[in-house]
Amino acid sequence: MAFKMSEGSLFAILLRSAWWYGVAIGFALIAISFVLFGGQYVVLGVFSAVPFFVIAGLAAYKQSKQPSQKRVQEVYDQARKMKSAQIASKIAATYTDARYDSEAFKGNAADLLLTRGNRILLLCSKRFKVGNTGVDPLKELVAAGETVEATGYLYVALGDVSAAAVGYANQNDIEIIHITRLAAYFDGQVDID
Repeated sequence: MAFKMSEGSLFAILLRSAWWYGVAIGFALIAISFVLFGGQYVVLGVFSAVPFFVIAGLAAYKQSKQPSQKRVQEVYDQARKMKSAQIASKIAATYTDARYDSEAFKGNAADLLLTRGNRILLLCSKRFKVGNTGVDPLKELVAAGETVEATGYLYVALGDVSAAAVGYANQNDIEIIHITRLAAYFDGQVDID
């Protein structure tokens, strides 16, 4: 049984926050133990601070793998000037580096078919400039994937994605590539399994 941290727990919130929040809480615990116990039980404060330092380290590691806000804005501006085929080829380059084969998809619902062994992915960047993405284009993508027995989907959306579309994506193994993730693809920072 895999352990899954509750989304609302303190440690889950700290993992999503800036890394220095965990460090600040850790040092605050040490300082409080020093003030309350006059230095006699500082070890208690240090031991209670260790989980916060570990979470801060994990958050720092995760954040170091993400592009900066400045870089995200640069990629956004650059992507708005690009055509969908250029966006698709930028993403496909990461997959071809991971030994996937890339070929054009014959149909309107997707741009590329990415295959490696039994893993078949459909990539759609045709509507990446749309301001608000609903469920319909995702349903079209899944329907197209059924014809080629796709095992996963990639959908590029720079604008907002409706809650219904996010729910549908989660149910159908669709990775929605938002601008932050797209910047990671542009910079070659995405790990492909």
